[in-house]
Amino acid sequence: MPRQFLTLLLSLLLCTGVLAQENTPQKYDYDPKTEKVYAVNLWLDGLAIGIGGNLLGAYGIDRVQAKDDVVVDFDRADVPGFDRWAFPSRAEARERAAETSDIVFQSAMWLPGVLFAGKKFRKDFLDITAMYLETHAFNSITYGWSPIGAKFIDRIRPISYYSLEELGITGEDDPRVEGNNRNSFFSGHVSTVAVGTFFTAKVLCDYNPQFTGTQKALIFTAASLPPAFTAIQRVRALKHFPSDTVMGFAVGAFFGVMNPHVHKNWQRKHRSRLSLSGGYGGGFGGAGVSLVF
Repeated sequence: MPRQFLTLLLSLLLCTGVLAQENTPQKYDYDPKTEKVYAVNLWLDGLAIGIGGNLLGAYGIDRVQAKDDVVVDFDRADVPGFDRWAFPSRAEARERAAETSDIVFQSAMWLPGVLFAGKKFRKDFLDITAMYLETHAFNSITYGWSPIGAKFIDRIRPISYYSLEELGITGEDDPRVEGNNRNSFFSGHVSTVAVGTFFTAKVLCDYNPQFTGTQKALIFTAASLPPAFTAIQRVRALKHFPSDTVMGFAVGAFFGVMNPHVHKNWQRKHRSRLSLSGGYGGGFGGAGVSLVF
C-alpha cells in the first residue's frame, strides 16, 4: 500500500511536469533554466542546518523522548469527543500500521531527490539540498523546542489507554508505560512526511512558472496524500490522536512551502544586486539533520 501511494505521487508529479512543458511559452519574470530561482547563502544556511538541525533539533528530540515513565491510570472518557474515535475496539493491527507509517516516513524524506532527474534542478543541487535540510531543521526545532511541540505539551498516546489484554500483550514488557508515550502531540511522522512532499511540490512549481492554477492544484493535492495516509496509519498504530496528526500535517506543510517561498522572494527582490555581486555562493559540508520520532 505505501509503495502504491508513493508511485501515485511520483506519477502525478512527473506527468504534470510533462504536460506543463507542452504549454505555449509565455513571458515570465525569471527563467529557471538560466537563472537562480532561490537566493541561498550556503554558509549561512549551512550554519542554520548545523545548529538548528543537529544541535537544537536532535537534542530537543532526545529530550522529549527521555520523559518520565507513564503511570497507566487513564479514562477514555476524558479524551475530547473529536479524538475519541481513535480508540478502535480491536488493537491487533497497531504494529503493522506503525511499520507502514515508517515506510512512508522514510520514503518521503528522499522524495525531493526525484527532482534532480531534470537538468534545471541539477544545476542548483547544492542550493535545493541545503534548503531542504534547513526545512527539516525548522520542523525538528518546532517539534522539540516550540510551545506547540512535545516538550511543552505532555499528551499521552492512545496506547496507554488500553489494557494489556486489549493489546494482546503477554509478558513482562509493558509498552504503555514508556516515557515516549507522553509525546502524542504533535505527530512528528506526519510533519516530516509533509515536509518532504510539500517541499517537492513547491520547488517543482517554482521551477515551472508556466504551470497553470489547475496543474498546481493537482500537484499540491498529490503532495497531501502521503501525509494524510501516514496520519491514518499513526492513529491506527495507537501512536496519535487525530488532532495530533492534523497539527503535524499543518506544521510540515507550512515549512515545506514557506521556506522555499522565502528564499524565492529574496532572490526576486534582490536579483539586480545579486547579479552585480556575482550571486550567493560558498562552501557547504559537514551538516545533517537527525530525525527520530
